[in-house]
Amino acid sequence: MPVADAVALRLAGSPLVVMLDVDGTLAPIEQRPTDAKVPTETRRAVSALAAADGTVIVLVSGRAAADARRIVGVANVWIVGNHGYEIIGPEGETLIDPQVEAYQPVIAQAGRRIQPRLADVPGVIFEDKGWTLTVHYRMADPALVPKVRAALEETVSALGLRLTEGKMVFEVRPPAQINKGTAVLTLGRNLGGLSDEGALVFIGDDLSDEDAFRALRSRGKAPVTVRVSEDESAATAAEFRVRDTSDVRAFLEWLPSARQRPVRR
Repeated sequence: MPVADAVALRLAGSPLVVMLDVDGTLAPIEQRPTDAKVPTETRRAVSALAAADGTVIVLVSGRAAADARRIVGVANVWIVGNHGYEIIGPEGETLIDPQVEAYQPVIAQAGRRIQPRLADVPGVIFEDKGWTLTVHYRMADPALVPKVRAALEETVSALGLRLTEGKMVFEVRPPAQINKGTAVLTLGRNLGGLSDEGALVFIGDDLSDEDAFRALRSRGKAPVTVRVSEDESAATAAEFRVRDTSDVRAFLEWLPSARQRPVRR
């Protein structure tokens, strides 16, 4: 996969923090979230980067952090789950923002209200992720989606929660101003990827990844941002674009060799 020399230079710093969405970036999108798998070749590329000196891997997913870790199946990585509401470190340490933790009982209450109302809607999958709730409607009749939205809007309004959207999903979240953008800035800074000596790349495909693209672009041209999309006309805050998960794998395979080349600064 050809990458401009300027991009290679921007990824030559140490540490290099590689931040990756999971579904639609490492794993092809599936009708059922439980069917998602990271191809063996992609897992091998992520694992090689995770083992490389001066490189840190961070999975940044809308999934629960433990679920993202299970799907990717690579050790020695950081995991940002639930769009930034939870973080699990390489040693299994879990970090939850106190303002999020306080809303867990409210999220549970929302789940108890929502799930029965959606039980009779064919093709809808309800997912309780502890800190957030997700309603997948990829397999539902489009004519039924307004009913789903109305049930969610009524519940979040009554309980003081937030409703957001992604690729064929609705998300019920706490009102805390936390998203993938705030998460990648905080963790990227803490891991050294946003330092003068470091480097950082973020790759994602969903609407929620746009928060991360915007946050990183606000730092200037140093961080590299890549949107995965076959639609070249789709608006994005990312600086670069690749077509699909195969292109992501090719980029990850290219990265170690690019960092071994002599770099002029």
